[in-house]
Amino acid sequence: MIGSYGVLYKTVNILISLLGFKSFCISFKLMKNLIILMALITSSPGIIFNFGTQNHTETWRIVNDGVMGGLSTSSITENKNTVLFKGETSLENNGGFASIRTLIEKGSLKNCKTMTIRFKSSSTDRTFGLSLKTSQRYYVPYHKFTFKPKSGDWEVLKVNISEFKHYRISEIIGDNMPLDVLPEVFNIALIVSDSKAGAFDIEIDYIKFE
Repeated sequence: MIGSYGVLYKTVNILISLLGFKSFCISFKLMKNLIILMALITSSPGIIFNFGTQNHTETWRIVNDGVMGGLSTSSITENKNTVLFKGETSLENNGGFASIRTLIEKGSLKNCKTMTIRFKSSSTDRTFGLSLKTSQRYYVPYHKFTFKPKSGDWEVLKVNISEFKHYRISEIIGDNMPLDVLPEVFNIALIVSDSKAGAFDIEIDYIKFE
């Protein structure tokens, strides 16, 4: 957000001078629109995935354990303002995970400190995870935060990104995530990989990093 209204006002007057207007002739509507524009330009970095048919769902794709010979299945259903991710995990053929993933531009999470997700799920016996990857190779360690739904109602979960743990192929191997790794993150995933077979579902309103 804008740190100083004095700086903002000075900046607005400079813009208006460049446009040929005199500051004492500025209409309230013009001033308001310029303030909104400046707020958008100087807003904090980060990413917000507002799901639904009019938003970001189309950038997410399904990746299940079938890529390694597993038999887990899943689907994405777009609603007006949410996305429903559901399926069934199978432990056969050394499988056991289902996920939806999206690519982001490297540097998008630079300076981010927190992750917030609004969701609901009837799968209170399942563990979900949000992972951040810096490599395309499956065996390269990544960072993940895991959570379990508390009820079938909407929940908002906000955590520090530093609470993400170091994993390799679903096994925790180290400490919390150092924030200097964030500029290299290019892949975000929502994953079910809790060594359980059976159905799962999770409906998501938004995921945001800020």
